[in-house]
Order: sequence, then C-alpha cells, then structure tokens
Amino acid sequence: MGLLQRRMSLFNDSKESRYYTESSCKTDVAGAAATIPKRTYSLINLFSYSLHKKAAFTLAEVLITLGIIGIVAAMTMPSLISNYRHKVLETQFKKAYSVISRLGSMIISEYGDCSYSQTEDIKEFILSNLIKADQTSSSDKYTNFFTYTKNKASVGIHFNCLDNVSWTNSKSGSTPDGMQFALCSHNSGIGTIVAVDTNGAGKRPNAFGHDIFFFHFNTGNCRLEPITYTIRNCTDEEKDSCTQSSDTYNGWKSVNGECSHTSTSSTNGFACARYAIANVCPDSSGKGYFDCLP
Repeated sequence: MGLLQRRMSLFNDSKESRYYTESSCKTDVAGAAATIPKRTYSLINLFSYSLHKKAAFTLAEVLITLGIIGIVAAMTMPSLISNYRHKVLETQFKKAYSVISRLGSMIISEYGDCSYSQTEDIKEFILSNLIKADQTSSSDKYTNFFTYTKNKASVGIHFNCLDNVSWTNSKSGSTPDGMQFALCSHNSGIGTIVAVDTNGAGKRPNAFGHDIFFFHFNTGNCRLEPITYTIRNCTDEEKDSCTQSSDTYNGWKSVNGECSHTSTSSTNGFACARYAIANVCPDSSGKGYFDCLP
C-alpha cells in the first residue's frame, strides 16, 4: 500500500510539471506574437503595392526606350523643320503678293496706264507714297543669288532688279517688316518690273522661287503679273550667237522662264511666281507649291 501511494504521488508531480511547462511555452509564444506588427490587407494597400511594383523599370529598359525616342526624333525632325520653313515662306509670299498687287489699281488711277514712258514716275510713286518704305540701295545687300534648286546663279539676269544692274535704273527699298523689293524697267514691252525678297536680304536662302519672286505691271491695265521670261548675259560658249557680243562683252539673249526640279540653268526659278500664285507644284505632283520646294 505504501509503495502504491508513493508511485501515485510521483505520477501526479510529473503531470503537474508537464502542465506547467506547456503553459509557460504557450505564454512565451503568445507574447512574442504580440510584438510582431500586424499587416492589413485592405484594397487600398493592395492596389498601392501593385502600382509601386509595376512602376519600376530596369536601367536597360530605360536606355532602350531613350534610344528608340532618339531614333524617331532623328528621323522626323528634319522633315518637321523643313515643313515649318516652307510654311513660313508661303506666309511671307502671300503677304508680299497682296501688298504689291494692290498697287496696280492705285497706279492706274494716278497715271492711266503703266507704259514704259512712265516707269520712272511709277517707281518714284511706289517708293514715296504706296509702300512707304525706307529707300535703300540693294547693290551691297546681295553677294550671291541661288536658283530654284539652290545652285548658284552664275550669270547676270537683266530683270533681276535686286542685282542692281546699272542700266535698269533699279530703285530699292525695304518695308518695316523686313520685305526687300526693287523696281526697274525694260523697254522690251515688259514695263515696270518688281523683284521682291519676301524675308529680306539678310535671310537665306535668297533663292529664286523660294523667297525671291519677279513680277511686272501690265503696261496697259497695270495689273500685277508674274514674269515668264527674262534676259540674261551669255556665257563664253554662247558668245558667238548672242546679241551685242563684243571682245569685252559676251552679249545677251532672251530665254523662257523656268521653274523646274531638274534644270541646272542659272535662270531656273525666275518664272516660279505663276506657280506660287496658283499654289501648284511645277512638277505636276498635285502638291501645293510650297509643299514641294526642292
């Protein structure tokens, strides 16, 4: 009996010890868990986390994107710049043509016609009363002229009043907004000639059919008309077949005006005003005049 009691006592003591140990472990685990910050999984937190995760780019991805943007810009910028320049030239031409074309009705009211015998009076009338420009000499403003295809014009062109050919009695002036113009005359039946640089002598391209255009006032009704032919100096190779050629002068010849994407003539572009007025590309492509400038 005594042995049984002792064994029961030992069993109870072991059970109580084991219970105490388990309780102590549970308490420690619960305390540790209480110190861990709880994460909330609301919709806002989940959405924010997702956005931050997607907005991240690697360095390689950024560099590739910048490279693609650079390539696209390099391909499109020249075209955009060219289109902008052509649009500016178109606006300047329309303004210049509007200003000059209004002169016809004013001149005929003053003089009755625009015959060659009245060209000097007409030039003075335009300078002093109509354009109201600062009268200047154009001889020192232009060192070179360029054709429609941007080649250097290598021969003297008699109807180019901006070139200040001495025998044409050229008179030149500029408007406050920068338009440069010159007036001259010729006894070939063309009467008073008007050459206009729509953006002024100091701005390129100074090319026929781009910013330089040529007109004349009809000798009968004084209507402003585009020039379709001109007279130019002859080259050394042409000397024997040219008018008034001599040992010191190659002479001159009358030539049809050109406005061509392919011509290499020094007068190419001299007759482009008619296409610009009609806003028609001279190569029959169907484009507007200034949209197809070479």
